[in-house]
Amino acid sequence: MLNVFLGYACNFKCGYCLQSPGSLPPAQNRRNTEQFVEKIVPFLQKNGIDEIAYWGGEPLLYWSQIKPIHEGLLHAGLTFKFVKFVTNGSLLEDHHAEALNSWNAYVVISRHEAEGEGAPHWDKVAKLCRSSVSFLFTHGDIVAWPWFQFLDGLEQRWGRPFFPYVHWVRATAGCDSRFYLTHDDLDHHVPHLWDMAERRLAGDRHARSMFEGHLRDWRRDLYPDGDSRPMCHGDHHISVDLAGNRYGCHHSAREELRTGNIFVAEGPTPKTEHAIAHVEKFVKSGECMVCPIRSWCRGTCHLSNTHDVDCRLAKEKHKLLAWIDAQEIGPNDRNSIKVP
Repeated sequence: MLNVFLGYACNFKCGYCLQSPGSLPPAQNRRNTEQFVEKIVPFLQKNGIDEIAYWGGEPLLYWSQIKPIHEGLLHAGLTFKFVKFVTNGSLLEDHHAEALNSWNAYVVISRHEAEGEGAPHWDKVAKLCRSSVSFLFTHGDIVAWPWFQFLDGLEQRWGRPFFPYVHWVRATAGCDSRFYLTHDDLDHHVPHLWDMAERRLAGDRHARSMFEGHLRDWRRDLYPDGDSRPMCHGDHHISVDLAGNRYGCHHSAREELRTGNIFVAEGPTPKTEHAIAHVEKFVKSGECMVCPIRSWCRGTCHLSNTHDVDCRLAKEKHKLLAWIDAQEIGPNDRNSIKVP
């Protein structure tokens, strides 16, 4: 996956944002999309990368850069099996939907606390061929039932299915600590997840969709004695800005987390070595190195301030996904992995 970072500009100010307030990438000419395309094409071809995602901030604020970049890549003969676009949807218009559909993009609409002036343009969302609605588990918001009811309302109004995309808050410096998940939250949240898993097996469509992407990733990445590459940095996950600067995560395009430049050959420097060490601080720790689910969990988020909670949640999710897998496919070697 190539993650293209455009900037931090956003028309929302969410308290649980992953980005760090006020942090900016190094100076770059964001208008020079032609040069970016010219340089990135051989890199993608050489490395066999056929998945791409565009990130902000709010990416629709950068549409004047994204559209020529993606169309330039297609014009150069590249094909992508997966194109991801995450937006709050409040700026979505027909011409955006038309282009995203023509790219066969998978569009994630992030629904936020306030459904009012900043709500997604649901009439435009309804025109997207491939999309889901993103919901975030946070402290004080650990139950999915209201989200499913909301999706039912959308389906009744627009006459088409809407699918949930659920994920869990990252306790980064950009996220207000009042949203951080706690161990007390997990005491109540984990039983709820098991209830959802049972409902999935009973045929609940929203519960099925809720786990589908997570189960797919678990089946793909979990294997005994697997490597312990970081979650967001490696051959599988390359995050760059338009100048080719590479970062430890597409949510943290900051100079102190720059791990190199894909356009310029350069040896390691104290700064890049420090950035790599930060990226690997959990996944290369003694505890993670001996953990049997490290190939899937990958140390969780290196930017998180609640690693103990994240670690416990990952182990609980593993048990739950292994149970679903055993019910739907049958026991196999993966399910014999024991987690403390």
